Amino acid sequence: MKKIYIIGDIHTVSAFRLSGVEGEVSDRDNASSILDEIVRKEDAGIVIITNGLAGDLHTRIAEMNLERISPVIIEIPGIDDTLVMGRSVVGYIAEALGIAL
Repeated sequence: MKKIYIIGDIHTVSAFRLSGVEGEVSDRDNASSILDEIVRKEDAGIVIITNGLAGDLHTRIAEMNLERISPVIIEIPGIDDTLVMGRSVVGYIAEALGIAL
């Protein structure tokens, strides 16, 4: 069975962990290496990364999503982002997968 992983700040990762999602707390300096580590896991189906960490990795994430079937990498706002999350995480996942839920 495939899993969902989250990479983000302590508050976002903690919130996702409460719902059973495995995650890694990161900062911009090590986000790339943590992303590589999680993508290599055979059970990774979806990798969620907060916008704050994905900032320098946009191009790389787009290339990874085009080159690989799995996992899908999705960028979401973090809990501490100043912009209010405009929709649910499910909405971001649906958009990334190109489906309507």
